[in-house]
Amino acid sequence: GVFRPGESEEIGATMLVKDMTMDGMTVQPEPEKPQPTYWNYVALAAGVAEALLGMILFSIGLTYGFTSIGDQVGVLLPAAFIDTFEEPPSPYYPYKQGVMIALGTMFSLGFMATRAEPALNVVGQTVEKLSKGSFTCNMLVYSVCIGVGTGMTVGATKILFGAPLIWFILLKYAVALCLSSFANEDFINIAWDSAGVTTGPVTVPFVLATGVGCSKAVRASEGFGILACASVWPIITVLVVDGLRRLYRSSTATRQPTVKFVG
Repeated sequence: GVFRPGESEEIGATMLVKDMTMDGMTVQPEPEKPQPTYWNYVALAAGVAEALLGMILFSIGLTYGFTSIGDQVGVLLPAAFIDTFEEPPSPYYPYKQGVMIALGTMFSLGFMATRAEPALNVVGQTVEKLSKGSFTCNMLVYSVCIGVGTGMTVGATKILFGAPLIWFILLKYAVALCLSSFANEDFINIAWDSAGVTTGPVTVPFVLATGVGCSKAVRASEGFGILACASVWPIITVLVVDGLRRLYRSSTATRQPTVKFVG
């Protein structure tokens, strides 16, 4: 038979529809857009309610759990090597041993608090995807964790011993700028963006509470500055790891034997 525009023919259980233009070209019908239903709105409302409930419980856990732990740890750490008013039997260890224990504890706490940061894994997976596996997710995650732990240790040194903060800041930014001059542009951006992980919802309350606790224990005038120290060191560690990675790849490339074809 002859098909006309807009005409249809039923063959068995299949409906063949041919929409043809005046030029004889076949036009495919546009797919129908799904219409919103009652269950779509219910699912949306349920998702928003679950997200709000999760954020409320997360904030309560941070306030009464993680932040309180940071404050208590900050108060007790100086008692390891000096006599504090809050802990009458202090100091618990000899001076040098107590200092090493206190600084090592600060590093461990900063490392673990950063490892629990939700945004860090997302950044690591994105970097691994963009670098096509040359800079893995674990390399970025643990580089940032080591950097934050080192920064917390340096910041605790500033609070416990009353060192001027300006020299810590200037020295670390000078080192970061020097390392940036030798790194690739892509990894410079990655390294400097990694410092934003320290402003996450887990790291900030814990670091600030620990710094304030340390300042209360040693009767310091203020306990701030530890977060500034923790924000710069991830830049340095990521740039150092990238430099070591490029150095290792270049050394392995030069050690590979060259194959000569004779013929």
